[in-house]
Amino acid sequence: MTKQDKENLKNKKLTDSLLISCLAACEPVISKNAYLEKKWANCEQSYNGCYEYERLEWMKHREKLRSLLLPIYSMKMIIQRTKGCKDKATQKEVLEVIGLIDKNDYKLV
Repeated sequence: MTKQDKENLKNKKLTDSLLISCLAACEPVISKNAYLEKKWANCEQSYNGCYEYERLEWMKHREKLRSLLLPIYSMKMIIQRTKGCKDKATQKEVLEVIGLIDKNDYKLV
């Protein structure tokens, strides 16, 4: 995440680049949990659905972020920009953005 994005986050301003960097951070978490969910699916004792729960939570976050970008960009463009993003946000920053969205305490810039 760039310094400008961090500054915007502090001021509760959500920009396209901030949302894209958050989306880029969601993808590896979703992929990792999907992999672990599949890996441990047949092992009843140690697998208790935590990977599935985590994956679904991050998929909800991804949908919230995408819903803010969909009026401006097509889904294809959002996916392309997400894959091309170099400055990913941290998971903590993503959760901070999701918190702002849930509280409706942000300004879309």
